[in-house]
Amino acid sequence: MAVDINDDNSLNEKAVNFWEKNKKYIVLGGILIVAIYLSSNFYFASQQKSYFLASEIYQKIQIEFDSGDIKPYVTELKTEYSNTPYAGRASLILAQSYSKNNKIDDAFVELDWAINNSLEHSIKSLALYTKAKLYLLQNDLDMAEKSANSISSQGFEGLKNIVLGDIYFSRKIYDKALEFYQLAFNFYINKNDLSKVIKTKIDAIGS
Repeated sequence: MAVDINDDNSLNEKAVNFWEKNKKYIVLGGILIVAIYLSSNFYFASQQKSYFLASEIYQKIQIEFDSGDIKPYVTELKTEYSNTPYAGRASLILAQSYSKNNKIDDAFVELDWAINNSLEHSIKSLALYTKAKLYLLQNDLDMAEKSANSISSQGFEGLKNIVLGDIYFSRKIYDKALEFYQLAFNFYINKNDLSKVIKTKIDAIGS
């Protein structure tokens, strides 16, 4: 097939004219693409570094949970690395430490931080469950129920129904307690040894 030289020259001329008219925007567009690429690489690199440093601090918390003061590590994670999952987990661990040492008010502060700031729904639900149990121990049944009903993560239905059963058992509303225990039992049966514990609660109401 013959090539029309005039058509070829016309295309070249159009390309040159297009470049002359738009070279400013083409160059700026190229610079913008490169800038986006470099900033994305920098962001992901800094994120990876944050996750690595946060994981090291979190490991120290796990190692020193029983024998050391973990509060400075938890505070560092919450202030410097709140954009990582480790901050919420650490806050929950500190709450457990406070609860173990009967510092209930401090435990509530950490649980609330985990509920409001954790990046993981499972940690929020664990914090809500722990909060409900603490309120139950204090016989603040309304707040215990409010905390339990705020649990929404999939897979936590069993724990939610156990604590709700405990709340209604404490209120001596045994038919309602039995209803929640049965739901929890159905959730855990053939999955977890918790089903045996729940069965004991059910039998205690029935006897």
